[in-house]
Amino acid sequence: MHNLMDDHMHALKRILRYVQGTLHFGLHLYPSSTTSLISYTNADWGGCPDTRKATFGYCVFLGDNLLSWSSKCQPTLSRSSVEAEYQGVANVVSESCWLRNLLLKLHCPVHTTTLVYCDNVSAIYLAGNPVQHQRTKHIKMDIHFVGEKVSRGQVRILHVPSRYQIADIFTKGLPLVLFQDFRDNLSVRQPPASTVGV
Repeated sequence: MHNLMDDHMHALKRILRYVQGTLHFGLHLYPSSTTSLISYTNADWGGCPDTRKATFGYCVFLGDNLLSWSSKCQPTLSRSSVEAEYQGVANVVSESCWLRNLLLKLHCPVHTTTLVYCDNVSAIYLAGNPVQHQRTKHIKMDIHFVGEKVSRGQVRILHVPSRYQIADIFTKGLPLVLFQDFRDNLSVRQPPASTVGV
């Protein structure tokens, strides 16, 4: 128990040190002529050392701008990395559908297919071929939900190499250079240099 408490305190100190060093960072939005929804999703299967539950993470862009993001622990245990990744895909597809409906109500309909990038080849295969078998019967609702969106052409699930999987920033610790690269891709940056007197 004592070792677990030390681990939590160490993690808390790291988080506080990071937050203190980035208080001046913010989310930057830019004019964009692109109105498509593009999302990235990832799951760290069994990543929580205490519960062995997966951590899901995703981000959704509207054109060049980050519109929505999430990082949370899965409520139940996954039996495989494919199951964890596929539930992550279902989460971001659900979020994308909600955003499409919101944009429609705001008179800014999205006419293009939502692209969902995932780095798990088996989860991508399952999205395009929603066959039921023993290993996936407990995620049947997610399979039908995603499969329906794919068959209607509303969503397309594509592979992204792990090096370009931006959603990794929400699910696991990363080397500093990769973390900073992904943070920049999310448009979380320092404010531009002051132009006063120029």
